Amino acid sequence: MCPADAVAHADSPLSASYEEWLVAPVLRGPVACVWTAQLGAHGERHVQRVIPDGCIDLVFSDGELTIAGPDTASFELEIVPNRSFVGLRFRAGCAPAVLGVAASELLDQHIDARELLGTRAGELSERLASARSPRTATALFEQIVANWVRRATPTDALVARAIVELRAPRADWSVATLAAKLGVSERQLRRRFLHSVGYGPKLLERVLRLRRFIHAASSAQTNGLAALAAEAGYADQPHLTRECRDLTALTPSQLLGYPVTAA
Repeated sequence: MCPADAVAHADSPLSASYEEWLVAPVLRGPVACVWTAQLGAHGERHVQRVIPDGCIDLVFSDGELTIAGPDTASFELEIVPNRSFVGLRFRAGCAPAVLGVAASELLDQHIDARELLGTRAGELSERLASARSPRTATALFEQIVANWVRRATPTDALVARAIVELRAPRADWSVATLAAKLGVSERQLRRRFLHSVGYGPKLLERVLRLRRFIHAASSAQTNGLAALAAEAGYADQPHLTRECRDLTALTPSQLLGYPVTAA
C-alpha cells in the first residue's frame, strides 16, 4: 500500500501529505524507500485508490504493523480521519528473502505482521511506537530491517534478471521467450515469480509499463496521450486506455500529473 498512489476524495486539498526518502546504501538493493503519510489531516473523510506497483510494504500505523502485499489491480480504501502512517517499501521480488514468506501468500492482502513475522514484528512495533516523530520512525525502520537483510537468504537471481528485462521501455515479452532467454522452462519461471513477486511475469510487465506511463505523464508538459503511450511502450493509445482501465479503473487522462513513487 502506498498512500501517494491514490486519488483522494476529501473536503480539503490539504487532506493528505506524503514524503519518501532514499534508504541507506546497505538497503538500496532490496528496499525502494521509507515513507511517511498523514491522511485526513484535518478530520476529513479520505478515500485513496491504491494502484499496483509490484512492491510489498511494511506499514506501521496506530500501533499496528501490517504487511501490504502485491496488488493485482487497484482498489479504494477509506482511511480513518487524521491517521498517520510510516512505511518501508521492498522492491518487486525482494521481500520474500527478507521476510521469509512467499509473495504469493501476500497477494492482494493486508496482513497483521505478527501472523507471519512473530517476535520480529512485535519488536519492530515496539520500537516504532516509541519514536518521537515520523522521520525518527523511518530511521528506526531502516536500522531494524537492515539487520534483517544481513541475515536474509539471497534473492532469486533469475527473477532479478527477468525483472531487468521487463523494465526495458520497449519490452513486450511472451513468457516462453523470456523463459528461453533465461534458460529455464516456462513452468519454472512462473513458479519462481509466484514465490518472489506474487504473480507471473506478464502481469508484472503490465504493472511496470503502467508505472512508466505514470512517470512520463507526471511532467507538466506532455506531447499528448498518443506520444505518452508510445514512450511507455504501449502499442497505441487504445492499448494504453485498456490497460489503465484494467489496472487502475481510471482513464489515462485521470492519471496525468499522478504522483510518482519509488518502487
